[in-house]
Amino acid sequence: MTERLLGVLGGTFDPVHIGHLRTVMDLQQALNLTEIHLIPNYTPPHRTKPTLTAEQRFDLLEKALMDVPGLVADEREIIRRGASYMVDTLRDLKQQFPRRHLCLIIGSDAYNSFCDWHDWQGILQLAHVLVMKRAGVDAAENPELDHLITTDADSLLQVEYGLVYLQQVSQLDVSSTRVREMIMKQQSIQFLVPEVIRLELENLYKG
Repeated sequence: MTERLLGVLGGTFDPVHIGHLRTVMDLQQALNLTEIHLIPNYTPPHRTKPTLTAEQRFDLLEKALMDVPGLVADEREIIRRGASYMVDTLRDLKQQFPRRHLCLIIGSDAYNSFCDWHDWQGILQLAHVLVMKRAGVDAAENPELDHLITTDADSLLQVEYGLVYLQQVSQLDVSSTRVREMIMKQQSIQFLVPEVIRLELENLYKG
């Protein structure tokens, strides 16, 4: 769309897999986003502790994105340490990129629990929310958020923050949990993760 929009995707990436990358690329292409930052949590506040260290998860993500234009591995939450709250990350990004319109990327399931997030109102004062719609997971009606939904992608440029935009993305039956379980069972994870990190992952989990 324009260089004014900056996509932001947080997660554990424990490990990164093609589901993360393909859906983000769908969004990148649909909105012509020139840059999306993928940001691994240091400590996810509402999930169990990742199996890989923060440094390992970032290293794998960086290698997976090495030759992918516009997708950036961002280690700011790891550097900041502590609990990784998205509102803090967005404040940091806004200071670094004051002229950009931040676009927080989340899935439909996360959107349906968005009002349970830490300072979700603060997030909407810093960024738009781009919801990746997948088959079988609908964005539920929410009186707190429904009035913010727009179907006009150009409005993300006209307003600096606070809009919700829904975009259909590919449905891929892959998860980090499935990847880890397959490695432990000595099953091949070929084509589920970028080939550049497949062998490294298998060595990490077997080691």
